[in-house]
Amino acid sequence: MPDATGTIHEIAEYDRDSIHTLPLAIVPVKTPAMKKARLIKNVRLETRIELFREKGMGSGQISVDEVPDFFTDDGDLENDILLLRRLSQLPAFDPYTLRIGLRQAGVDILSLDAFQLSTAKKRELAPLMQNITRPLMQYLYGDGNGSGENDIETLIDRVANPDTASVRSRIENMSRGLGIGVEQLPDMLESYGDTYLALSYYRSYFLYCLPAVNRLMTWIADVKESGNLRHDQSMQKAITRVEEILTYVSNSVTRRFNGFDRETVVRWDQVTVETFNAVRGAISRHQRSLAEVLCGLTVKVYEWEQRFPSGGGSPDKRADFVAAEIKPGLDRLWAMERRAPKFAGAS
Repeated sequence: MPDATGTIHEIAEYDRDSIHTLPLAIVPVKTPAMKKARLIKNVRLETRIELFREKGMGSGQISVDEVPDFFTDDGDLENDILLLRRLSQLPAFDPYTLRIGLRQAGVDILSLDAFQLSTAKKRELAPLMQNITRPLMQYLYGDGNGSGENDIETLIDRVANPDTASVRSRIENMSRGLGIGVEQLPDMLESYGDTYLALSYYRSYFLYCLPAVNRLMTWIADVKESGNLRHDQSMQKAITRVEEILTYVSNSVTRRFNGFDRETVVRWDQVTVETFNAVRGAISRHQRSLAEVLCGLTVKVYEWEQRFPSGGGSPDKRADFVAAEIKPGLDRLWAMERRAPKFAGAS
């Protein structure tokens, strides 16, 4: 991908789809060497510039304030540091958070394509899109003739190019309910589909995090009953607090996704612009808090899986890891989840 100087920088699909990493090549930094680095949210939930990551060597990280010590100033470093500070305030680095955050900050985006999920990621998320695709397919092809591939792109194409009179009639009914012309419907569905894709993206991270968090808590619980640590009141208190936060956040986010399952099913035969916007608005209201909480959980469980791939470790090593890596930043996740929007009937 070309930057502002015309230099080509390839973006790995991992970085394109990641919730916690941002390759600096896709934002308008001017310092050439900086384009090879990336911003990350680390295990302590701090934003850092990652200079390198090598297997067996770990990750080389610096703070934004340390940039002048590592990069030569060619006249643009001060402005680059200001941009990095703005980016550091974002709750996560997924494409949706980046697009919103950069737009609000008035930052020019070098390539909109860089802020889209990869094709492979979209295919992976397709099964999680069924709350929108399955009811729409059933509405358009209620007689069963619409079986087969039903990703959102295919459905939008079918709406734009109806193949039978009955499908055309249903599309016209949808357009009347939404108060728009038939020719505007594909664009509206594409916009809605992108919003729902964001929800599916966050759900995919939660589906990864939830079982991993449960395993992590079992791993942590073993420390409480081990040797001298049973009598270490400070450690016992710290572990209990970690368990409380992880339990609360996991349960609360689960309730939120259950709320989405109830509230984001569209009755396409009765759709109106009010119900359509209500669904889209619900997803948008939760976007920032879901991004921050799931980014935090992801980096915690990812680091744990990297450090203890077999789930082992002595009680002392486990206790040290909990105190030094798991606990820092968790209070912020707890506070964010407590402030997050709630669905009716959820506590």
